[in-house]
Amino acid sequence: MFNRSRKVTCPHCQGDNFWKGDPAPTDQLVCRYCQSVVTTYDDYIHDFIRVEAARMLAQFMETDSECDLAMLKYALSQQGSIGPRHVSRPCEKIQAN
Repeated sequence: MFNRSRKVTCPHCQGDNFWKGDPAPTDQLVCRYCQSVVTTYDDYIHDFIRVEAARMLAQFMETDSECDLAMLKYALSQQGSIGPRHVSRPCEKIQAN
């Protein structure tokens, strides 16, 4: 479910750094290349959760507005017909997961 990589890129030198063991929330990650403070573990976890939540929401909220517009136009063109009709999405995509 989550990308469990503990790799953190230094904003100063772009070097790859990793958390080791089980850090406390106030522990700081110091870049192994330029020795600058990259982040605290608490900030790292909050950012990780925020990014992961945004990714999951985007996955379920993606829309195909062109398809939705075509379906709406079709439904409106059939408005004069008698009785309710089921309108299937003409360009519905099948996702293989």
